[in-house]
Amino acid sequence: MNKAMTLASAAMFGVALLSAGAQAQGTMDKIQGTAKELQGAAKDAVGKATGDTKTEWSGKADKVEGAAQNAVGDVKNAGGGINAKLASLFTRFGDFVKSIF
Repeated sequence: MNKAMTLASAAMFGVALLSAGAQAQGTMDKIQGTAKELQGAAKDAVGKATGDTKTEWSGKADKVEGAAQNAVGDVKNAGGGINAKLASLFTRFGDFVKSIF
């Protein structure tokens, strides 16, 4: 699954249109992405400790989603940013991956 996500994100970034207005949003994406990763790490740990595989995998999915949102924030902040609509699409892709788990 990591290869598929890497290829999908590379394709999205490859066709991205630069947008100067997206830079401020990049910082918010990084903050929200980091929070989501921390939430996922906590769920993952609780799931492992209690033997609850559903909570554990939900935590893993949250960590992936947070990392994706962090990556979107990095791209938005670098060199003028990325089109906000494309970044939103990428975030929704992360939500879709999370819904699978």
